[in-house]
Amino acid sequence: MTKSTPTFDDAVKAVNTHLAERHWENNPPRGLAISIALEANELLEHYQWQDEPIGSTDEIAGELADILIYAIQFAHHYNIDIPESIMTKLAKAAKKYPADKFQTTDPAERRVAWLEAKTNHQKDTLL
Repeated sequence: MTKSTPTFDDAVKAVNTHLAERHWENNPPRGLAISIALEANELLEHYQWQDEPIGSTDEIAGELADILIYAIQFAHHYNIDIPESIMTKLAKAAKKYPADKFQTTDPAERRVAWLEAKTNHQKDTLL
């Protein structure tokens, strides 16, 4: 018997079931946003003061899983379709950072392209 790789939908269902079984499905969005940031900082701790991580890949995967679990809860609260949101964001990023401008492997040229994209981009925000 071979073990199948879970899909994103399988993971979302598992998160929602886990939360429902513990009556944790009504966490406030502010708390979830804070938790995402806190877990992201725990991931950063693995890289503090060096380029190579401290800890195993499993430990890093656990921190990433924590971030994603809170993100799934946050998305659920606002009825956000995560895969659709990712595709929309990638389309926006493709306009902001056209692939043809980043084909070079020269770090200096890549930095110029990045700075040009950042300088010329107008953020679409209501804030």
